[in-house]
Amino acid sequence: MKLQRVTSVDRTTIPTALLPAFKTHCRVEFTRDDQYLTQALVRAFDVFERLTEFHVFAVAYDWQPDWPAGGTEKIEIPMQPVEDFVVTDGEGTDVSSDYEIVGVVGSDQMARQWLQPVSGASWPSSGSVMLALGYSVADDLPPGITDIGFRVGAFLYENREMAAITAVDVMAYANSFISGYWVPRA
Repeated sequence: MKLQRVTSVDRTTIPTALLPAFKTHCRVEFTRDDQYLTQALVRAFDVFERLTEFHVFAVAYDWQPDWPAGGTEKIEIPMQPVEDFVVTDGEGTDVSSDYEIVGVVGSDQMARQWLQPVSGASWPSSGSVMLALGYSVADDLPPGITDIGFRVGAFLYENREMAAITAVDVMAYANSFISGYWVPRA
């Protein structure tokens, strides 16, 4: 299976939209630290993504799965949350209407998802799947992820010289990542 990033990750939209609420959380009433606060929030969500393998920032991937020969079995999607997808066959024709995502489908659910053919369809012999992952609108971000991002971002803002290397066991509130948002992978 090949996985290739097609577009750059949008690390600007979500933190910029959340800045006013994040400033309230941090009890900051001035503007001179706005850029630093935004970067603290970017780093907090980046930590979340790396620890949970759950995308916050909007990103598109070109996924080339190992297509099953014929058949209609499911193919596990290697990343989440999938907000949209486009399946193209070997000739580049959009055949998305022949497929669906199953499993726990919902952008605030951390669970495995699969791609499968709909009734009567089968897998193409080649082609790719464009996956749109993460969130492009701050209001769509689940409250639990926003809360953890704010807590870790505030820690990074207040303790910028004292923080140890970012990890689950040394970052304040980071243990919340694995208790509610980490999905074991085999």
